[in-house]
Amino acid sequence: MGVEKDNVTTFQVRVSIDNSGGELKALMTANAEVILEEHKGVLIIPENSIIYDKDKKALVEVPDPKGKDGKRKVPVTVGISNGAKTELLAGLKKDDKVILQ
Repeated sequence: MGVEKDNVTTFQVRVSIDNSGGELKALMTANAEVILEEHKGVLIIPENSIIYDKDKKALVEVPDPKGKDGKRKVPVTVGISNGAKTELLAGLKKDDKVILQ
């Protein structure tokens, strides 16, 4: 169960680590990354390139010399995210450029 303090939710977890080589010593600290889901060989875009409209539909802006201000909005379908990069399921193809917000 998560505990919220100062707008940060933390979770206490218990892990088992193979330390048969003895590399880990008492009082050492570590950072861990918990991977809940992983997709390989997918297109990804920077999280800060995604715009959400009032209906929570995802869009990105792409360069377009004919568009207003030299760009246009393209609807996209997004998948999983790690907070920095987001999986792109539909809407763009490899080597398309996106504008960061």
